[in-house]
Amino acid sequence: MGTQAPPSERLRQLSRLFATPIPDESAAAAAISARAAELASAFFLEAADSDDVTSQGSALVYLEGRLAYFGPLITPKADTTIRAAFAERLRAWA
Repeated sequence: MGTQAPPSERLRQLSRLFATPIPDESAAAAAISARAAELASAFFLEAADSDDVTSQGSALVYLEGRLAYFGPLITPKADTTIRAAFAERLRAWA
């Protein structure tokens, strides 16, 4: 999961995560920027449901993989927001 996905796959996954159609990469980037904390929560729930995530460390590895997967759609500001919101959820999980 550490590599970028094809654009169409990223759009399908974001549409699922946001429960709304995401028609193109421009809309995807805008949605991620506007809803970064929500995306962090979705990533956290995915991590919590994953059999491969068994510790805080593996949850952070999972997050890094998701960030890499969506790559250029995530602005630096959204990246910061996602990381902070994910870390907050992770602290509560411990």
